[in-house]
Amino acid sequence: MKRRSCFLALLLALPLCTPAWAQTDTLPNGLGNQIRTPEGLKAIIDRRDPRFVIVDVRSPAEYASGHIPTAINIPGGVTADVKAPPPKDKYIVVYCHGGMKAPLACEKLQADGYKHVFVWGGIVNWPYEKETSPR
Repeated sequence: MKRRSCFLALLLALPLCTPAWAQTDTLPNGLGNQIRTPEGLKAIIDRRDPRFVIVDVRSPAEYASGHIPTAINIPGGVTADVKAPPPKDKYIVVYCHGGMKAPLACEKLQADGYKHVFVWGGIVNWPYEKETSPR
């Protein structure tokens, strides 16, 4: 009984441990809720929705070894290092490896003038086929 109570207390406390910045979603009209899951993001990719740009903020080597289809690589979310950054009116979906670096990269993108951003999380949560790029 004591173990069960501790487990329930932990489950109730976990949402309180998630930092607010990890939930960045400034997409309009509840679009973030629609793409929060791998299935939702895949639907956007399959539809080729032109409003969205998927951004992989991992290193170029990590990106080349496998990324979410259609994603562009903006290491660390620093657009100054990218030859053709996405237009600022696009809906930017940010991910990294495990979901820990994406929020900081998202902050950098917002500071650079991107208004519509969503932290998707990490590619470790992507169950579908990945694209690779030549190094």
